[in-house]
Amino acid sequence: MVQKRNLLFFCTKGKQTEDFQEVARKIRSRTNDIVPLVFTTRAAVRPLLAAAWLIQRPTVSIEFDGRRYRPRTLRGARFIHDRFGAKTEQSRRLEANTLPLPQWTEIAPGTSLDPAEWGPYVVVKPSMGGRGAFVWIHKTGRIRYRPPAEYPEDHPGRRGPMVAQRFIYTGPWPVSYRVLTYFGVPIMAIRCEGRHDLPSLDGADGIRRAGGGLSIVATAKGCKISLDCQSDILDLARRAHAAFPTIPSLGIDIVREAGTGKLYLIEVNPGGHSWMFTSDAGVQMQFDFGLDFYGKFGALDLIADRSVEIAREYAR
Repeated sequence: MVQKRNLLFFCTKGKQTEDFQEVARKIRSRTNDIVPLVFTTRAAVRPLLAAAWLIQRPTVSIEFDGRRYRPRTLRGARFIHDRFGAKTEQSRRLEANTLPLPQWTEIAPGTSLDPAEWGPYVVVKPSMGGRGAFVWIHKTGRIRYRPPAEYPEDHPGRRGPMVAQRFIYTGPWPVSYRVLTYFGVPIMAIRCEGRHDLPSLDGADGIRRAGGGLSIVATAKGCKISLDCQSDILDLARRAHAAFPTIPSLGIDIVREAGTGKLYLIEVNPGGHSWMFTSDAGVQMQFDFGLDFYGKFGALDLIADRSVEIAREYAR
């Protein structure tokens, strides 16, 4: 007799739901030992608590929005999205797994950075920020601590420390890569190049022409976006999962240093808000640039296959 295992997906309504309903259909058509179910509300889960077939079977939960919808009494292993605190904690996890990050430090009282060590410019960003907001580049020698109360009310610098990060020169215009992974498997990858109507940079010290305070976010409004599948970038994205093994999906930002070709991890976004297939920003991006995020890698098939592997390994 085949041992049945429950595979429960807890999705954010209107974001991952349709994708995982299709994933569940694929799983049902391919296996007879995995029972996939997709939930978006707590009310939909409650009737299952008394169902013997659920209580008695090994179960695993993959939770994009489980904190809102998953009753604590459900059994089994759980994979849950979590921010893991500030970006500083995320960076420490990545470094502990010997993954390549640009040199960085918290800007604390007494912080003074030496241009001979850090280069003429550094990137300054909030540890509690997101979506590239409040990320700027400044002269290294001018970096000083600023008390939280001095930031505007809506600035994330009021909620956590600011971070200085070595500036990685990626070319005349900023270029970055975003890879979306699912339990370590790349399921989408794009290349973003900054807008060309702004001054170009000839090198890491070319910012002097444009002045301090220049934004170097490749995804800023007016950028160009294309699908990408460079093998070394995908390999680095796979490796990043080891630092966050309980996180179902990571939105991993990577840059390649011009000249050396060396890759650096910039962000991994473990909080679960990087599902670009169906997010408003992702849908608009696909429309604007004529992209198909699903088709490049066969994303839903990869998700279905990987979900089956997770259920068979971790269902309890």
